[in-house]
Amino acid sequence: MLISEADRIYETIFDRKAPKPIKKYFEAISEKIEARFSVDEVIECIQKIHDLEALELAARYTKKIPVLTEKFKIMVYLAETLPENYSVFINERPKYFFAYVSLISSLFRSCYKIVKGFIIMVVNRL
Repeated sequence: MLISEADRIYETIFDRKAPKPIKKYFEAISEKIEARFSVDEVIECIQKIHDLEALELAARYTKKIPVLTEKFKIMVYLAETLPENYSVFINERPKYFFAYVSLISSLFRSCYKIVKGFIIMVVNRL
């Protein structure tokens, strides 16, 4: 069974399936994005590549797959509108120690993801 593109991207970012309203709006906006780019191989990539986050990060820096970057941006914009995602975007309590730990771990995670994304791009000839 193929997972929808909206579910795949939402799950990559938030580790859960996309709610129905998000899917509906994402699919409508996605059609407009796809009309601006040639997307045959990108749609294949979204289904076949396991680590979309790494691919998107590398694609953002190389500017090679703009449609994937646009779709990630749109998904984040749509996800911000949901109350259940409030805690993902807003931190109401100051936690300085955990903030520094999170910042440092995010730096190492981003370095790992971008290297992995470049490898994915080379292996899949994107």
